[in-house]
Amino acid sequence: MSTVRSASSRSWHRWALVVALVAGLVAVARPASAAPNGIRSTDDVAAEVGRLSARLTQADADLRQASVDASVAIEKYERAKVDAGRAQRALRKARARTRDAARRVDRQQAEVGSMARQNYEMGGTVGAMALVVGGRPSDVLDNLGYLQYVGNHQARTLGTYRQAKGRAVLAEGTARSAYRVAEAARRKAGAAKTAAQRAVSQRSRTVADLKARRASVQRQLDSIEAHNASVRRAAAAAERRRAAAAASERSNAATATADVRGGSGGGAMVAVRAALAQLGKPYVWDAADPSVGFDCSGLALYAYQQIGIELPHSAEYQYLQGWHPSTDQLQPGDLLFYSYNGRVSGIHHVTMYIGHGQIVQAADFGIPVQVVPAYFTFGYIGATRLA
Repeated sequence: MSTVRSASSRSWHRWALVVALVAGLVAVARPASAAPNGIRSTDDVAAEVGRLSARLTQADADLRQASVDASVAIEKYERAKVDAGRAQRALRKARARTRDAARRVDRQQAEVGSMARQNYEMGGTVGAMALVVGGRPSDVLDNLGYLQYVGNHQARTLGTYRQAKGRAVLAEGTARSAYRVAEAARRKAGAAKTAAQRAVSQRSRTVADLKARRASVQRQLDSIEAHNASVRRAAAAAERRRAAAAASERSNAATATADVRGGSGGGAMVAVRAALAQLGKPYVWDAADPSVGFDCSGLALYAYQQIGIELPHSAEYQYLQGWHPSTDQLQPGDLLFYSYNGRVSGIHHVTMYIGHGQIVQAADFGIPVQVVPAYFTFGYIGATRLA
């Protein structure tokens, strides 16, 4: 009897073990967060979306800061490039003055040498003639004195030219030093610009990677929550609001664009039409060419170039070109400027007002030339009117 009970007990334990193992396998195969109705819980996926969103928010902030830093570095590079060009032109002028002074010295030196030879030759000739024909010694002395006077005058002139050459050489040295300093500053600014652009590219890749990962997880979440009608209604309402806002913005932009394109010819309107013709062109650093693209100051430079107004390729220098209307006096063609530190030295972005509260701008890396509502935050410092 005990043997049968023992065998039965062992058999029961074996079956209990099998049942436990099967139950464990089923538990592993089934999602741990499965709800009673068979729909997966969204907790884990939503948490992952939240983590990725937080990381993406920080990455976006890092990218915006890198973009500002790049704009500042590019602005400094463009200013340094302008300064180096000015220094180079000054050096060329100084070298030309040095060459001209050297030619004057050489020419005068040749004349002095010629006069010395003439003095020697004529002195000897006159003396010989005096002995042969019995001329008066006073005549010979008069001739020699005149030659000596002319020689002394030539020598003084040569000294003056040599002094002028010395001053020219010193001026050239000063200009050369200034050019070296400006060129070194340009190279340093160029290196900073390259580093800043590299940082933007790296942060852009990080943002793109996080967006792709978040989009993938979000798709999982969307597939799980597809049944949730309330979420769909809320999303639809949000979409309607967004569409309405976008439609309003498009309407304002269309009105402003139509007014500009259908308006009369004034210089500023011609510049605005030239800028609007570039809509959709890519944002390219340090570019002002419709076949390549534009940065912010490059778009303004190109637009006003069409009416004969030459602007430097620098937002800060463009701000200093005209006079500054107040915000309530803006007219199409006015340039709006933004500074990262509230001072003119911190200007890093420029847009063009086109009317009806709209602007056209080459905004930032990855954003083509576009028309958007005018904004007077984010460091707005003032406007400049050129025509």
